[in-house]
Amino acid sequence: MKRVALFAGLAALGAIPSLAQSPITFNARGLVVVSDADLGSASTIIDGKLLRDNTRDQLTTIKFPVERGSKGVGTALVSNSVLASAKTLAVPAAGGLAYVLESRIRPEDAVTQYKDALTEFPGGEKLFVVDIANLAAPKAKFGFPVGRKPIAIDVNKNELILSTMDTGKELVFIEAGPDGKPARFLNLPAALDTANKIADLTWHPSGDFIAFTLDNSNEVGLYKVIREAGKLKNVEMVGKPLKVGADPSFGKFSADGKHYFVLDTKGPRGKATGEGEILVVDFSMDGSAEHKVASQVPAGLNTGSFAISPDGTMLVTVNAAKSGAPWTEAGAGAGASLTLFKVGADGALTKVSDYPFEGIYPQSVVFDKDGSNLAVSVFEYLEYGNGNGGVEFWTVTKGDAPALKKQGAKVSLGKGAHTLRIIP
Repeated sequence: MKRVALFAGLAALGAIPSLAQSPITFNARGLVVVSDADLGSASTIIDGKLLRDNTRDQLTTIKFPVERGSKGVGTALVSNSVLASAKTLAVPAAGGLAYVLESRIRPEDAVTQYKDALTEFPGGEKLFVVDIANLAAPKAKFGFPVGRKPIAIDVNKNELILSTMDTGKELVFIEAGPDGKPARFLNLPAALDTANKIADLTWHPSGDFIAFTLDNSNEVGLYKVIREAGKLKNVEMVGKPLKVGADPSFGKFSADGKHYFVLDTKGPRGKATGEGEILVVDFSMDGSAEHKVASQVPAGLNTGSFAISPDGTMLVTVNAAKSGAPWTEAGAGAGASLTLFKVGADGALTKVSDYPFEGIYPQSVVFDKDGSNLAVSVFEYLEYGNGNGGVEFWTVTKGDAPALKKQGAKVSLGKGAHTLRIIP
């Protein structure tokens, strides 16, 4: 009886909840992560030195709630690359399948350094389909060519839209069957001059529009989806593309589709020297007026991407800063952070705070299905020996005074983790 009373007393004082609660909280069925081992290290982006080992690119699935050990965490070998956009991985909301772009392929073993890894890394051409129905045991099913150096992919139900570096075939549409095989494959006219390439693209929540980012002209634009008998037939440009900064990349619509948020990194991936920006674009969906930048706000240094909370009231950027610098440089491995913003009804962003954390070259962040927690990818850590990447977790305080708090545990993955997607 005394032991029962003592237990009840400790519980009342809040002294034992951790005994019954997992150190990782994330409200979703699972997460899907891709890891680029071919690059060797995040510092390769800066100095071109390939610090490779015998590991290979992989896709990892994480089932929630997480358990001790490796149960519920599965891997499959799937070629992928951090050198493409922050949208090299697409997962339908229903899960079941994952689609991975092979933007770059593994260099020959004799290659040890490039002058510029971003431009010299050998290009890929395939889209891989992975069965993730069993989150403990994903299975790479097949891959097929989609175009030279595929850059970005997004999914709307079973409709995939992706961009490539193939002139005249920059825009690719695929209607996927239940097994992931292409039931329809269309090269759509992108209506672009030959100097431009689509660096990023995003389905509108309605499925009736596609937003895109142009890398050379530094613009964003909008396509209207033309359907026939319910099937996508073509796209047509809505209005004129809009200038949005110095180096725009990742974009995402608000949940209601009224605003489009665009990241301007202000420099090449991992090499920017000044703070980037998040711009809020209001598209004229019927083309009756010009698209416009409604507002903009400073983001972090070398921001990889961002996430918007399910209720649309918060936006979080993940910032690599100079953490990816060669380890011989002062400050290498440090400086990564999250930046939390409040989102107004008009889409305008108000910065709340920065949240520093350890880890090298974080590139992706996602909210869970109710916006109570965050997951963040980490490419690697400042660790010698058999280095690993990981996924870290943060608890979100909602309301008028939002805040983030780092959770005490992470999921360790193969080195090179860079893009996350949630299975709600």
